[in-house]
Amino acid sequence: RYREKRDFIVSALRESFEFVSPGGAFYLFPRAPGGSGQRFVEKCIDNNLLVIPGQVFSRQDTHFRISFSAPLETLERGAEILNSLV
Repeated sequence: RYREKRDFIVSALRESFEFVSPGGAFYLFPRAPGGSGQRFVEKCIDNNLLVIPGQVFSRQDTHFRISFSAPLETLERGAEILNSLV
């Protein structure tokens, strides 16, 4: 199931975001448009989408983290919002 969800989110975001496709992890770590993960996360939250700023996991504020352990329907909605924000 995780492989299916990973493949979906990678395919859905591939054209809009820069990232390395995860192998065994359950999250994606894309580069934030505009350069600031924190500012992009704030835009996401304003659109009722919760993603985590990359600076929680790194010293740099250039990425954000998406968990794809959510139900596929949630991932579909999230991908739609993310793509609309780019």
